[in-house]
Amino acid sequence: MKLFPSLSAVAVSFLFLSVNALAEQQPDVSKLERLGVEISTIKPAGIDGLYELSTNQGIVYMTADGEHLLVGNLYQLGEGAPLNETEQALKALRKEKVAEHQDEMIVYPSSKQQYAITIFTDTTCGYCRKLHHNLGSYLDKGITIQYLAFPRGGLASKGGRELQQAWCAKDSAKALSSLFNDQAIRATTLCDNPVAEHYQLGQMLGVTGTPAVVLPSGRMLPGMRTADAIIDEIKADNEL
Repeated sequence: MKLFPSLSAVAVSFLFLSVNALAEQQPDVSKLERLGVEISTIKPAGIDGLYELSTNQGIVYMTADGEHLLVGNLYQLGEGAPLNETEQALKALRKEKVAEHQDEMIVYPSSKQQYAITIFTDTTCGYCRKLHHNLGSYLDKGITIQYLAFPRGGLASKGGRELQQAWCAKDSAKALSSLFNDQAIRATTLCDNPVAEHYQLGQMLGVTGTPAVVLPSGRMLPGMRTADAIIDEIKADNEL
């Protein structure tokens, strides 16, 4: 059940509590859990009475009584440009989750590796195909490509079936390349594969389309970028 898009019109109010009360409270998440939302972490959001929740549908905010939910970006206003605290939380979450799923990726390593990027991909996505057809340009520039699966049409779609076949193949990297090139691969008995988990992970991390590129910083870039553009983005992150 996709809950949050329908919540964008929900009126949100804030409950302000004392610092001492905050220290003793955790939000009552029972109503959210009854709606099928899985919550992994809960922490104060930096505003009295408001908590940040990491869920299977992204970052959301809740009042301590569990009566009000805020879905969207939370900004901190300072002397300079507003700071998107929600994106900062998502960046940290992406880094953490990418590391946790390292062993489940299909990887094309660069012999000159200077950077490694993680891409949520789908074999039926035109720009994913274009990116993979240019794989050599990334590898030549020292960029290792790490793929996670994100079948846009769901697990039962053509992309979902093909991604599962690739992850279950004896040589997953070869199988995935063949599928990107519309080449038949040897019939594979579907195994216990991570494609469904990757799909859920992408939804948690804010993926709405493919390709979605996660940089080493945890920042995510939608769409295809050239190797030089990727390197420029990584360097820009390193300068912050």
